[in-house]
Amino acid sequence: MPARGSCGRSSASPSPEAIVVGGAVAGASLANALGSRGIPTLLIERLDRERHGARGDLLHPPTLRILDSWGVLDALRADGAVALRELVVSARDRGIVARYPTPVRDQTPAGRTIAVPHERIEAVLSACAERRPSVTVERAVVTGLLREGGRVVGVRVREGGNARELRARVVIGCDGTRSSVRRELGIAEEEHEYATDFLYLEAEGEVAPPAAVHWHLDREGIVCVFARPRGESRAFLTVRRGMRTSFGPDPALRDHVVGRFPDLARLRIAKARARLYRVVRLLAERFWVPGCALAGDAAHTTNPAGATGMSLAITGAARLAELLVPALDRDDAAVDEALAAYEAERRPAAVRALEAAHAQAMRIYESDLFRDADAFARAVDPAAAWTAGGAGWGEDPAALAAPTPTT
Repeated sequence: MPARGSCGRSSASPSPEAIVVGGAVAGASLANALGSRGIPTLLIERLDRERHGARGDLLHPPTLRILDSWGVLDALRADGAVALRELVVSARDRGIVARYPTPVRDQTPAGRTIAVPHERIEAVLSACAERRPSVTVERAVVTGLLREGGRVVGVRVREGGNARELRARVVIGCDGTRSSVRRELGIAEEEHEYATDFLYLEAEGEVAPPAAVHWHLDREGIVCVFARPRGESRAFLTVRRGMRTSFGPDPALRDHVVGRFPDLARLRIAKARARLYRVVRLLAERFWVPGCALAGDAAHTTNPAGATGMSLAITGAARLAELLVPALDRDDAAVDEALAAYEAERRPAAVRALEAAHAQAMRIYESDLFRDADAFARAVDPAAAWTAGGAGWGEDPAALAAPTPTT
């Protein structure tokens, strides 16, 4: 078996003790967390799931320390992760308004926020999980849950024309905002849609300054540009729901984007990689039933203003694994006690993170704050952006205090 903290190499795995449904950030993180402790784990991922970039790219120091303990951070750095150096705010008629250094915790590899394309984060996490001796990855569709005596004991899957039943001590649904596991469990969710959508773009080339998050304010709203590996950039533009978001031929899209932020003229924008992202927040009514839990977006989805969506998913997966490992050496009652403890700890943490992110979204996306560049710059200062929540930029959301209500 590989040393702890190593991705290891693939080999045959015994019958699973844990089945993880969904192989995006939360599911692949949970497979790494369990696999790094030698727990036989089956990760079930859909064959047809598209990996795309219309999600967060930033990983902060508290989360990087967890990834480092799994041996994943080195793999992300080898894949081209960019260490972010500063945050810049500019306005159409004023140029640069403010520059902030990104917070640095320490001089270790996990001490500074990094940018990695979301699809590469998923791919690296999945590859590391798949190389662990105790983890098996299957490409199939989960069609239902197996129940016995009031508890979940496995899943039904379909692969091509073949249907099977797979059993395990615990099943964890990490299958996203529209979770089929959550739906099958009958767990209700609270969902809020925002009036602002994001148009995500991927492009070749960089916008000065390098290794930065660059907020640009124009007459229509906000343009945000992130540095990416290999000389690429990603941008999102705020658009009011119902506004025109289909621009026809590539020149029309380019004209709209460059009209919003002229510096983007130096980039080669790939229309085929443009995505409209509908901003929502979601919270499941509960995170577990006997034998089964929800994690990641299946349990909680936060809007991008908090920059904590992946942190919630990864820290939650790490904590769930920490609680489950000793319980899996005992009986089913111990497993359920671990799941109850997970909900008791992580659901309040998710509530705090979602409330803080909502307050920030209402402040910077759902208002006219972009018309006041100085006030906007103060609102996105990474040293103060979470002041209302009681923690700094990129903190473990579990550390967040209840935010001050925003009117």
